[in-house]
Amino acid sequence: MILKASYEDIQEINELGKILYKNFENTYHISNYLENENYIILVSKNNFVDGFSIFYKNMDCFELELIVVSEKARNKGIASNLFEYFFKNYCQKGDEILLEVSCENEIAIKLYKKYGFETINIRKKYYNNSDAYVMKKVI
Repeated sequence: MILKASYEDIQEINELGKILYKNFENTYHISNYLENENYIILVSKNNFVDGFSIFYKNMDCFELELIVVSEKARNKGIASNLFEYFFKNYCQKGDEILLEVSCENEIAIKLYKKYGFETINIRKKYYNNSDAYVMKKVI
């Protein structure tokens, strides 16, 4: 089940975020995101938060800031469900969505391409000496 995140989800989001960054809770202050109308945090719940995504409206487009799925919930369509829910409930024809992804993250790149994202630029040494693709999708 995909839902918009609530304050009750913050602790689980922070725990799951540690997959990406050990200091996730101090880097991403999720309560601030929930209070900011430009941010959309979606959670996938099956008795616990098994995945989440953070999108935000940036002037004239959306940007995907994060998408995280717990290790035990991977390969079960969670990331796909988060994307599909976002596209259906928040996007209109002509909307653009941007994201950045490490050129080494083949699994994520495959997912993004599946949903029609195309590489539009490369940022050299963007992630700790790893290049990043800038990808875009137009709804």
